[in-house]
Amino acid sequence: MTSESTNTVKTRFCIISDTHTAELWPSDDQTHAYRRPLPLADVLLHAGDITTYGYISEYESMVEMLSEADVELKIVIAGNHDVTLDEPYYEEIGKRKFHRNIGEDLNVVKELWTGEKAKKAGIVYLEEGVKTFTLSKGARFT
Repeated sequence: MTSESTNTVKTRFCIISDTHTAELWPSDDQTHAYRRPLPLADVLLHAGDITTYGYISEYESMVEMLSEADVELKIVIAGNHDVTLDEPYYEEIGKRKFHRNIGEDLNVVKELWTGEKAKKAGIVYLEEGVKTFTLSKGARFT
């Protein structure tokens, strides 16, 4: 017989999406949930549509906002507006449709989410696959 652990670790998640590069509202604005400071959490999940058009400047703004959040782990998943994070789509359709064939540097975009600065800020960009995370207080999830 295998003994399974029944220990649990309280883990708080804050889930946001469709921010489209919007700035956080001031803390005293009670009419908007998306305001400073973000709710206390162990994990912040941005579930897509980080930007409006996938410009580097939009990503820079959102990386800065996420870096400032007092959260150990910030998981980011691209949405349909984050066109420059989907290289095949961007090269085939997105560059022409959204950026008038001028284009953004896809290497710079990817580096913003996967480079050292993002890692130091606790930002993890997820694409395909399964990933297991372990937080400093021992919580583990897949």
